[in-house]
Amino acid sequence: MAWEKFTFLRSSSLALRVTLSLVWIALVISGLLLADFNEPYLPFAIAGGLVFFLRGAPSRWEIYSWLLISALFIKIIHLPHVPFWILRVASAGAVLGFGALLLLGLRALWSERESRENALALLVPALVLVLFIWASANGLKLSGRLSPETDDAWLYAFDGSLGFQPSFLLGKIMYQSIVLTRVTLLTYLSLPFAMALVCAWQIPVRTRRIAWNLLRVILLAGVAGWLLYNVLPATGPLYAFGRDFPWNTVSYQDLSAFKLEKMSLPLGIPRNGMPSLHMGWVVLLWWNGRGLPRALRGGLFLYLLLTLVATLGSGQHYLVDLVVSLPFALAVQSTASLAFPDKTLPDKSRLVAAAGAAIALTIAWLVVVRFGVPLALKSPIIPWTLVLGTTAVTLWLEGWISKHRPGTASVRNAALILPGTVRSQ
Repeated sequence: MAWEKFTFLRSSSLALRVTLSLVWIALVISGLLLADFNEPYLPFAIAGGLVFFLRGAPSRWEIYSWLLISALFIKIIHLPHVPFWILRVASAGAVLGFGALLLLGLRALWSERESRENALALLVPALVLVLFIWASANGLKLSGRLSPETDDAWLYAFDGSLGFQPSFLLGKIMYQSIVLTRVTLLTYLSLPFAMALVCAWQIPVRTRRIAWNLLRVILLAGVAGWLLYNVLPATGPLYAFGRDFPWNTVSYQDLSAFKLEKMSLPLGIPRNGMPSLHMGWVVLLWWNGRGLPRALRGGLFLYLLLTLVATLGSGQHYLVDLVVSLPFALAVQSTASLAFPDKTLPDKSRLVAAAGAAIALTIAWLVVVRFGVPLALKSPIIPWTLVLGTTAVTLWLEGWISKHRPGTASVRNAALILPGTVRSQ
């Protein structure tokens, strides 16, 4: 993308752009110095800035500038020297992301009109995702204060009514494979980067406009999920049962005597179990990823499967959390489409029906888990019917409205420029 030549700028315009450039550089460096590199989510979100930068098909000299800036940033900050390798990966990616965000901002300030619009279409969603992940992390810190006691006992008992504990079983399998553990852990913690990847591919580069559809869905899911966390607060078997995970479980025969009572857990542990937003977000990425290149689409499906394993095997969620995330995701998807319709929405009635059914299923599951465990324990057929029925109905409803979802056609017809494609000026 051509940047404007300084010789064509008036002195007043030049002074303004220089001032704004210095302000932008100061903001990026401040973010670099203040960022918390001791947790992975925010660094992975910042690393997503690199995807947006590459999506804009940077010129060779922009690539060289980005490499130089990233090298300088490494000298400015002190990356965490901890044995947790994922933190090192996330931190390194964040440094590259800061360099990419800096250049996108400068491109927006110094480019011609069309190139400026293109740069903003890439920069704005990248910043929105970073701010959203930062806000989400801080919002979760409040969940413990709002719900000092959790309902983990009910979720644990419902999972057990299936005849076994799925999270405990996968936890044992992961423990026996260091490769599976590392791959699934990286998958689980890199979700913000996956969000950035899919969002970047949603941007139709030639038309130079921000693709808000997926961003709205991601943000709406975050807000709605946080509200539901306070309806049925839970943390996950790893936190609720400590050293017993994944080795010791209550047998199916003894579950009828298992006490269903509130658990008092440390307030610092987020109450983010029901529904699983982690799984819900990945499902939404998959649904909104239609029309993407086959390789990326296949990678996204693998990411979906690995997330399923990671959420359970790591002890972060119960299986019922993942089941409820399906109608929850559908409710978010259809509600967002209704709230922000566009010209590609021919049949509003389908979305209304899907949204109503999905919301009803989500609420029904909250009621079942909290008050229906004794009924579920009468026979594994009952909970399995609910699980499989909910999954089938949700997937059918999503397929029913998928052809009418805004943005699907635009993604398929967008001019796809491969990330990393370098073009010379």
